[in-house]
Amino acid sequence: MADTYRPNHRHPKISIRKLEDDYVEFILSDTDASVANALRRIMIAEVPTVAIDLVDFENNTSVLNDEFLAHRLGLIPLVSDYAKYMVRPFEEFAEGQLAEVEFSLNVKCTEGRSLEVTDLDLVPDASHSVVPVTQALMKQQGGSVKPVVLLKLGRNQEIKLRAIARKGIGKDHAKWIPVATAVFQYVADISINQGLMDELTGAFVCYSCCC
Repeated sequence: MADTYRPNHRHPKISIRKLEDDYVEFILSDTDASVANALRRIMIAEVPTVAIDLVDFENNTSVLNDEFLAHRLGLIPLVSDYAKYMVRPFEEFAEGQLAEVEFSLNVKCTEGRSLEVTDLDLVPDASHSVVPVTQALMKQQGGSVKPVVLLKLGRNQEIKLRAIARKGIGKDHAKWIPVATAVFQYVADISINQGLMDELTGAFVCYSCCC
């Protein structure tokens, strides 16, 4: 019985086709769809990121209520080289590690027209380097990046708050999902039966090629 038992060993291979700062495309071979789907689910739900989790409002006279604005703030993507060294609130952390980082937002419209409040108005605390992705891109590419609009303020309207960002995973809340989309598809394996091709007439072969 021992001689007939042969476990199905899998040795998946990954070949990178395209790699950018915010995009990756690769070929997964020598495995089946279950492994590909497992990778997809891990990318969505198990990769930790940093997002705004708690918002303390001091003043909000805009047309948006506190809960709606807090939800928008939570969906702003944050980036930092230090983020991977942060710990989640319930995890044990050593000296020098952070479990949360703070931002402040204080904007008042004093003009006669509406004023857009964007993620560029979020001011990170000086003790950390976690910033909205738009601010990071502005430093790299200049002023060609379109900011994320949070709300519009009318004359004499004001928004003042303190936001706390924490580390989490997409399984806990969608705001911690690190990807916009994560999908996979089968790569077609096309083979031509040369024996049948030889039996076809010249006219049929020409018609098939033209189609």
